[in-house]
Amino acid sequence: MQETSSSEKPLIGADNNSLIALLSINLVVYAFIGFLRVVYYLNSYPIEQFYAQVVHPSILFSDIQTLVHQPWTLLTYNWAQDGFWTLLTHMIWLTAFGIVLQASSANKHLFPIYFYSGLLGGIVFCCLGGKVPLMGAGISVMAIAIAAMTLRPQYRLLKNIGGGIPLWVLVLGYLVLQAFSFKHVELAIVMAHLMGAASGYFYILLLNKGLDLGKWMHQLLHLMNNSLAPKK
Repeated sequence: MQETSSSEKPLIGADNNSLIALLSINLVVYAFIGFLRVVYYLNSYPIEQFYAQVVHPSILFSDIQTLVHQPWTLLTYNWAQDGFWTLLTHMIWLTAFGIVLQASSANKHLFPIYFYSGLLGGIVFCCLGGKVPLMGAGISVMAIAIAAMTLRPQYRLLKNIGGGIPLWVLVLGYLVLQAFSFKHVELAIVMAHLMGAASGYFYILLLNKGLDLGKWMHQLLHLMNNSLAPKK
C-alpha cells in the first residue's frame, strides 16, 4: 500500500486530519438543517414547507424526474442525517473505524472512500428504484469499516483492556447490528449498503496494487491549498 506523507496518525487539531474533517462536516450539516427548522418554526411556516425546501433537496429520491432536477443529491444525501441518535451512532462507528485507517497510514484515503461509496451506493439505490428516500452516512461508514478490516484485520482497539479488541470482532459486531436494522428495510437500501461495503473493499484492494483512486482528490486539494496560500 502507498504510504501517506507521514506514517504517524495526524493530531486531533491538525489541518490534515481527515477523520475530524468528516465528523465536523456531518455535525455542521446536521446543526445547519436543525437551525433552519427552528427558523421555519419561529416564522410559523408549515413543517411541510421546511421538508420541501430544505430536506428534500438534500436527500436522494430514486425517481428519474426528481433526480434529473436534483442531481447533486447523489453527493449530498450521505451528509444529511436522519435524527440525532442516527447521527450519533454513525459518528461513533465512523470514529472507531476511521482511527484504524489513520493508524495504518491511510488518513488521506478516508475522504475518497466516503465519497466513492456514497456515490456508488446512491447509484445502486436509484437503479433499484428505492421507494423511501435515502439519507445518512450509513453507506459510507460501512465502506470505511470494510476498508479498515481489509487493510488491518488483526488491528486491536483499546489495547490496554485485556490485550485489545481485534478489529475483525468489532466489524463483525457492527455488521450483525446492521443486519438487524435491515430487517424491515427495502431491498434497494440494503443493496446500496452492500455496494458501499464492496467499495471499501475494492478501494483498499486496488490501493495495495498501487492504484490510488483518491489521487485526483489529493492533487485537487493540494492545488486549492496552494492557490489560497498567501503570496510571499
